[in-house]
Amino acid sequence: MDAEILGLLAGSLVSIGAYSVLIGDNPFSKITENIYMGILGGYIFVTNWDFIQKNAIGKLMNGDLVYIIALVLALMLLGRLKPKYLWVSRYPVVVTVGVGLGMAMRTTVTADFLGQIQATLLPWNSLNNIVMVIGTITAAAYFIFTAQKSGVYKYVNTAGRVFLLCAFGVAYGQTVSFRMELVIGRLVAMLDPRVAMYTYAFILIIAVALAYGYKTKKIEWYSGR
Repeated sequence: MDAEILGLLAGSLVSIGAYSVLIGDNPFSKITENIYMGILGGYIFVTNWDFIQKNAIGKLMNGDLVYIIALVLALMLLGRLKPKYLWVSRYPVVVTVGVGLGMAMRTTVTADFLGQIQATLLPWNSLNNIVMVIGTITAAAYFIFTAQKSGVYKYVNTAGRVFLLCAFGVAYGQTVSFRMELVIGRLVAMLDPRVAMYTYAFILIIAVALAYGYKTKKIEWYSGR
């Protein structure tokens, strides 16, 4: 049995354990959650350690002494592991938040403000452009709460609300569609002809184990109570 088949079997078993939470909290779903969080924690640790080695230790060894500041700040974060030295970790957090806020403000003004204005200034030579311009203007006008909903503004406000509802609906539909793609992708992998029989066996074993645990009261939270 090659590595690809083993990967499909492991993915099938973990997927079944994760989806079993739909019928109530149970040992299989808890084991799956713990495995996922353990792998995720290990992956984050390895990637961050590799990042520190390449961008701090490596450059420091090459003579770029300025990176010792970043290395010291990173080590100060370990103070959170002991309550006595928790105050030490506050300094790198403050530096990180300050730098991140400054960079975010610079990019936010350009991307979300000026970029949005530039993207709205479209020629009225197509229906898509007309809808984009009218929708953006009326949606922005909808949030003018100091104006009375009367006269022309009443229709502008209504149009803005319609465009906002359409945008929210499209966003929700895209989210549901993306989630369905994930589910379908997992089902396709689980029902691969090479592992389909194992998938059915896993489902049967887990179902029997949960039913037995619920019947014998060994799994009191199986029903979701």
